[in-house]
Amino acid sequence: MPRMLEGKRAVVTGASSGMGAAIAIRFAAEGAAVWSGGGSDAEGLRRTIEGCAGHGVRAGGKGYNFARSRDAARLVRDGAEFLGGLDILVNCAGTRSFKLITEVEDDEIDLLFQVNAKAAYIASREAARIMVPQKSGRILMLGSEAAEHGTPNFSLYSCTKAVMHNLTKCLALELGPSGIRVNCLAPGVVESGRVKERLASDPEFAENRRNKIPIRQFGKPENMAATALFLVSPENEFMNGSIVLADGGTTAA
Repeated sequence: MPRMLEGKRAVVTGASSGMGAAIAIRFAAEGAAVWSGGGSDAEGLRRTIEGCAGHGVRAGGKGYNFARSRDAARLVRDGAEFLGGLDILVNCAGTRSFKLITEVEDDEIDLLFQVNAKAAYIASREAARIMVPQKSGRILMLGSEAAEHGTPNFSLYSCTKAVMHNLTKCLALELGPSGIRVNCLAPGVVESGRVKERLASDPEFAENRRNKIPIRQFGKPENMAATALFLVSPENEFMNGSIVLADGGTTAA
């Protein structure tokens, strides 16, 4: 059968591990050429690039420091140059903080807004500058179910993800007339990165979180990659400005 993203050119941020890596490799498996933007995990980024190339597509990438959010512009420009254009941007890079507001330091506030919000805004701007003239493109934000409700100890993380949810809606209205679709995938608890480490280190916490999910299981990066694939695919022509919750039913209550 034809691959869903055959001939498409995709830039994926946060692709060194977890959901970003799974999305990059799944897109490559469906025929997209992929530029993977990683962070400090050079070995993880190498594995992602090799995983993409193993599907017979053009694949490359580089590490960037989104604590300097302007690196996001360089990432998109590097990717578009390597790929010969840009059809898809996935804003997946992110970091977390699980603290009471009284314990959050100024540096942490700056870091989370730089990585989770400002970098996504800048990357989207650069992508739009390419996509608007060509009258086509897909931008996918990786938000969070935490942006849709209050959660103790999650105030900083939740606020930065809420920025991405609202940015999705604003850009959907602004860029839709130019043939660009902007949507947001909002995962629930996914066994990925620091979340996976925390779940493994605290069985009581893990069990408590699992019991709040109606299907009684955590998500996997591959689950998110499958949903992300549909959201950016040509099959998804009419969805625009949507926040798609992939959380096992947590926010259904």
